[in-house]
Amino acid sequence: MLSYTKKPDSNVAEIVVDGKITDAEMDAAITALKADLDKGKLRLLEDIRAFEGMEPAAFFKDPRLGLAMMKGISHVAVVSDAQWLRLLAETVGRLSPAQIRVYERARIEEARAWLAAG
Repeated sequence: MLSYTKKPDSNVAEIVVDGKITDAEMDAAITALKADLDKGKLRLLEDIRAFEGMEPAAFFKDPRLGLAMMKGISHVAVVSDAQWLRLLAETVGRLSPAQIRVYERARIEEARAWLAAG
């Protein structure tokens, strides 16, 4: 499951991953994110509760989504207890123009506060 939400009066969006990501879910998230990026820069919380893979079509959209849209995202908080995802986010953070911080799931409110502070 992949979901995307953003309150109309906020520049912070949240993506939740919990299980396997379908192509339809990826399309919906991309469409919503693009629409919000057209309105201005965003800060993004990625709440990765469980990642059980992606449908093949969704897999090939994911890298394009990240690379094409990163210039419109100023801050990213990755929230996950999976060590490999945390390491991946830290590595990407060294190469990204966005500020990226990684948080354990127990610290999700701290991640939200960091994003809201900017």
